[in-house]
Amino acid sequence: MKKAEILLVAATLPEILPTIETFFLLPADSPRIFSSGNLIALITGVGMVNTAFHLGKYLAMHSPDFVVNAGIAGSFDPLFSPGTVVEITEDTFSEMGAEDHEDFLTMEKMGFPLLEVENTQYFNTFYNPFPTVLPIPKVTAITVNTVHGSESSILKARSRWNKQVETMEGAAFFQIMMAENLPFCALRGISNYVEPRNRANWNIRDAVMNMNSVLIDFLKEKTGINS
Repeated sequence: MKKAEILLVAATLPEILPTIETFFLLPADSPRIFSSGNLIALITGVGMVNTAFHLGKYLAMHSPDFVVNAGIAGSFDPLFSPGTVVEITEDTFSEMGAEDHEDFLTMEKMGFPLLEVENTQYFNTFYNPFPTVLPIPKVTAITVNTVHGSESSILKARSRWNKQVETMEGAAFFQIMMAENLPFCALRGISNYVEPRNRANWNIRDAVMNMNSVLIDFLKEKTGINS
């Protein structure tokens, strides 16, 4: 019986390097792809456009059975301190819309769905209908082109969306997964609070190490690979 193919998607190699090394994933036919057996890792580059382009290009040629998005994120919620690992179950394109003087018009208010699946329209927000049973917090997210770092923009994001974390790729990944009807999950290590920019409070090391620890255990179960 053919083993299920698992695709791991990340914006940058350092975010998933411990997992790459644990499973001895080797460069494949592209500098962005690493593989070993039924586990493949795809490095898309940072941001929504890179994620959509390289993931879409991969899916045009391959049909994975399960897809994992992994990386780091910023936290709006004081409950999720740097180093915490979370699973995103809902993600939103926070900047997709239009300004109407001081008001913000969402895609729904404008009447432009970004996706329609089985007669259901999706606008700014996308969901994972089948989150994992991993014993980690389930959170909601916004996806941004500009990471928040000023008090005024943070307050605006909080009041407009009231989500718990932010990434630069997540909603694009969610939309593609829902469009392709692929089972998936999205794991993130919290690297910083979303606050007026203060790199002294960031903890990328723990965010990466802790997230990869959860990711490695999860992938061992999904792939049947014991490293």
